[in-house]
Amino acid sequence: MRRPIEKKKHFRMLGRVKDFLRDQPGEVKQELNGLIFQLERDGYLNYPNAEKVEDEMFAIRVIQTGNIRIFYVYGLNDRIYGIHGYVKKTEQIPENELKQARKMLKLLIQGGQV
Repeated sequence: MRRPIEKKKHFRMLGRVKDFLRDQPGEVKQELNGLIFQLERDGYLNYPNAEKVEDEMFAIRVIQTGNIRIFYVYGLNDRIYGIHGYVKKTEQIPENELKQARKMLKLLIQGGQV
């Protein structure tokens, strides 16, 4: 009998990330789920699967099946929160995408979750 995989962290997507992903193709969701599984199991992702965006913020890089970024932050009680997602179209992260992610991070901090 197989032993269950031990998870170091638990990933939670905020509603707006779930809404964003509803419009993405199945291959993108499948790649993202694999990266989230690895993130939960190991507690971190290395480049090229993720990148540090700012002090407390990272981005999952879905690059095989699309060009999607999901910003995430580490929270309390072994939680990781997916806070914002977007389709990457330019070299630099657009300021409006960073602004949305910072806004969600601020709400998590105010709520005592980060």
